[in-house]
Amino acid sequence: MYARVAATIGLFAASAFSLPAQQKRDLSIADIAGGDVPNGGPPASISDTAVAFFQGVNFLENLESAFFAHGLRNLTELWNHNNALNEVIEVVRKVQAQEVIHTQTATTILKHFNKQTFEPCEYVFPVENAKEFLSLANTITSVGIGAVINGAATLAMSDPGLVQGPASIIGTEARHDAFFRLAALGAVPNPAPFDTRISAPFALNLASEFIVPGSCKTGMPSFPIIPPLRAEVGKHVLVTGTGKDIEFSFEAAKVKIKEGEALWIGWVNQNNKFVFTKAEVVGDGKVKTTIPEKLSSVAFAALTKSKEAADVNALTKITIAGPAPVQIS
Repeated sequence: MYARVAATIGLFAASAFSLPAQQKRDLSIADIAGGDVPNGGPPASISDTAVAFFQGVNFLENLESAFFAHGLRNLTELWNHNNALNEVIEVVRKVQAQEVIHTQTATTILKHFNKQTFEPCEYVFPVENAKEFLSLANTITSVGIGAVINGAATLAMSDPGLVQGPASIIGTEARHDAFFRLAALGAVPNPAPFDTRISAPFALNLASEFIVPGSCKTGMPSFPIIPPLRAEVGKHVLVTGTGKDIEFSFEAAKVKIKEGEALWIGWVNQNNKFVFTKAEVVGDGKVKTTIPEKLSSVAFAALTKSKEAADVNALTKITIAGPAPVQIS
């Protein structure tokens, strides 16, 4: 049975987790993370676009902080047989603290401008052992990286003076992702020359799958709800190679498809143009397609009725289910 996780991350004022031993001593979150919220002060002004970005960061980093705190507790109390995971625990401890600092950085800016911030929700994470935790960590971190890449690109147009902050987060998150990919999947930690950009609605929809309905007491950022899409590749599995058939499932009642209607899977991978592959209905709420050639690292698959989209934000608007993260060797 999966644990229901409730957390108040900010300053651990009312955390549902027992603090790890290192945090029980004199070390602060900043000490563990290796640094604190940037001390240069907030910007002179920010646009509405930047407000939406930092609210998204606040919301997503809440989830990541809770996920790693939950995993850290299980690693230390349940899964560390014969001290085999001691080194993993030290890495996860630092990752969790760094996610807290990222959250505090976003909320500091939002509070300075009297904008809404979000407290953590309650979450359910489908992990029952260390391998499953590390594998899901790889996916969650990949989602976060993709969202921050998109945010940095957006800020470059609206608030160019703010790009440095998100850009510096990407490097840290990429180091997290490389560790989890190697530790969980035994896969090369640097599988591709570019990470994959996804839209804020894609990231927020993926995050919402872990949220207990009705548990976000201070609300959620506004975003279009897209029915989820799941890759039928087994739990926390690395897909080996491309050019192979793959099935995706979705809730048929939430995705209206007419008989004989053309369907596509749009593949988002690295910094490349989207590839659309024909999706064949193979059952109620199931489609089959072929993984395109030359994909690597994480790809995000979206079910659509069109194959016309100029960028990931345009793809989001035509997505009828998704995205589904697919880890590819």
